Amino acid sequence: MSAETPTETTTLLGQQECANINISSSDEAVQAKIVNPSKDAQSIPNRIKIIVLCILFTEFAESIAFYSIAANLILFANTHLGFTNTQAATLSFVYVGTGYALPILSGYLADSHLGQYNTMYLGGLIYIAGILTVFLVTVPYQLPFSTSAKTSYFIVGLILVAIGTGGIKSNISPFGASQLESCGPVYVQRFFAWFYFSLNLGSLISFTVVAYIQQNVSFFYGFMIPSIAMILAVAVFASARKYYELYTPKGSLLGEALSITYQSFKVRLSKRTNIIDKSNIQSFFDYAKKENGGKFDAHQVNRIKPLGRVIPVFLLIVLFRTVYFQMSTTWFIQGESMNLQLGNIKLPVALLSTFDIISVMIFIPVVNYGVYSAYQKIFGKRISRFRRMGTGMVFAALAMLVAGIVESNRLKNVYENPLPQTVSGKTFNASANITVLAQVPQFALIGLGETFTSVTAFEFAYAEAPEELKGIITGMYLLAVGCGSYSGSLVIAIINAITHNPSVPNSKWVPKNINDGHLDYYFYFLAAFMMLNFTLFVTMTTFWYKDDNSYMTHKLTTEEIVPDLDAQNILLIPEENVNT
Repeated sequence: MSAETPTETTTLLGQQECANINISSSDEAVQAKIVNPSKDAQSIPNRIKIIVLCILFTEFAESIAFYSIAANLILFANTHLGFTNTQAATLSFVYVGTGYALPILSGYLADSHLGQYNTMYLGGLIYIAGILTVFLVTVPYQLPFSTSAKTSYFIVGLILVAIGTGGIKSNISPFGASQLESCGPVYVQRFFAWFYFSLNLGSLISFTVVAYIQQNVSFFYGFMIPSIAMILAVAVFASARKYYELYTPKGSLLGEALSITYQSFKVRLSKRTNIIDKSNIQSFFDYAKKENGGKFDAHQVNRIKPLGRVIPVFLLIVLFRTVYFQMSTTWFIQGESMNLQLGNIKLPVALLSTFDIISVMIFIPVVNYGVYSAYQKIFGKRISRFRRMGTGMVFAALAMLVAGIVESNRLKNVYENPLPQTVSGKTFNASANITVLAQVPQFALIGLGETFTSVTAFEFAYAEAPEELKGIITGMYLLAVGCGSYSGSLVIAIINAITHNPSVPNSKWVPKNINDGHLDYYFYFLAAFMMLNFTLFVTMTTFWYKDDNSYMTHKLTTEEIVPDLDAQNILLIPEENVNT
């Protein structure tokens, strides 16, 4: 079978492999039953098991590669490239942000030209070239590079890594979910949970083993490990090619979507809106329909309506990700100026990020199999995706509040009990009495936020996307993630510009030396801003999204498969009990 060639029997074969489902319909309702639920509904064919394991391993290894660079990027830029704290934080924001901004382009390529498999494979090869370039900067040559040459090669390597990860990120989760779609939505939802679990497992290794080697042995070995991981990721992903269901790209709707959006604005702002029957306008995009004065047929407009549902949600996720990315930037800088000694052991600063990762890995199964199931038992329906995402935003605000309290205490203590502390050759004036373990609660809280918001956002992006927009919509979500990283750098610049007073020494909230600033005020500001964002999110989802007309809901007709709470079989719940 050629690289993205469909087979007519794919869907039926997948359904027969996963479960023997008899479906009959009438004018009253669609009824369904599972035949031998204890056996057939629970069995997954070996082919799909191999696919899932290979995809999860690919995500796991790619996560090691990406986050091993991010873990101590600020420290490497400080100690090896001569960057200031502000410059290093900006580099980190831009690296992560670019890695999440480019997936929308690769999503377009996958949807319109290359297909998901080819796009990911090409992205993996570019990724390997980039990470090897980063690794080569750390090789101890007899004639060492100048700092400017190191910086140039390092940045080129980061750019290639960002391009490569962009090719993978927007496609791997929808690609994996599509392999399981014929098995029912339960398995798709579980795939996203374990996909995010694999991502965090890779991050855990990056922020523990790799970060320790980078900080206490050398960056040479610290960058060798992610290079090997990425090579393995591409090799394992390609090895399962014969098992994948590959499809010819149907063409992206992006160009058509842009034209319809332009036409909608044009009609909406024209005087013709006075004669349009308002009952025909259920969505902003309806203005582009011919019957409302536009140029497009109804079916063309309806195909791109999912964009109108996802874009506002993704915009409000940007600030959540801005808060999330404080872990690798301002929280890292905060940790450097806290007591890193634990008995005779000196803790690597990046180790603290593992508390977020560990909390995510603990809370994913607890929330999915405990909290959500309990909610369904109590209320008789599944907790909506919007409610899950909103809950995560509240935890993010609490994380910033706790970070601010910790920083206020650290600032007070650092002048009373200063502790000169050397980290990878650079000396910081740290707080002797405030241990870096005081950061654990804020990392755990942001981990809870991830469990509710980030996992659900991946699921939401996939569920809302029609086939021709899956790569684009997933890329749009990742673009929102990237914008969160970029906005982190922008917010710091704006805050410093506002708070800087030339006549008052150390007036900036986030100066080069945080002991001379007020990082706590910055954290309190983000906490308040996050709660404002949460309020907007609740208002929008309450009054705008009144009905459940997501693409996946209609695709699954009128019923959705959910796990039984009391047995190992599978039940079918009527649509009126299923909320998005």
